[in-house]
Amino acid sequence: MVPTYLPVLLMLILAALFGIGLLVASYVLGRVGSSKTLLTPYECGLDPMDAPFKRMTIRYYVVALLFLLFDVETLFLYPVAAVYRERVAAGWGLFIYGEMILFLVILLVGYVYAYKKGALTWE
Repeated sequence: MVPTYLPVLLMLILAALFGIGLLVASYVLGRVGSSKTLLTPYECGLDPMDAPFKRMTIRYYVVALLFLLFDVETLFLYPVAAVYRERVAAGWGLFIYGEMILFLVILLVGYVYAYKKGALTWE
């Protein structure tokens, strides 16, 4: 039973040695002299204008999430558009067209709701 698991054990040992080797190599080869300029947040030589961990409003994240939501939902249109012609020939054309119109209406309702709630304003 042990010889069947020997390759797995060797692979785990090899992976652990590789990880430790990379850490040691980065520690040994990655020595860089530090200065006050290099320790500034942007390494551009200028003093930072704001605190490094300035709090941001939730609106930034809401807009980012809404963008991802609408972007991913519109990606669902591509597969339907790719097979639309062959589905029309099979008699499913009107059904698929209606489903896509319903999908876009729901997407538009979500967009209007977010706009009415003020999620897309930067005030």
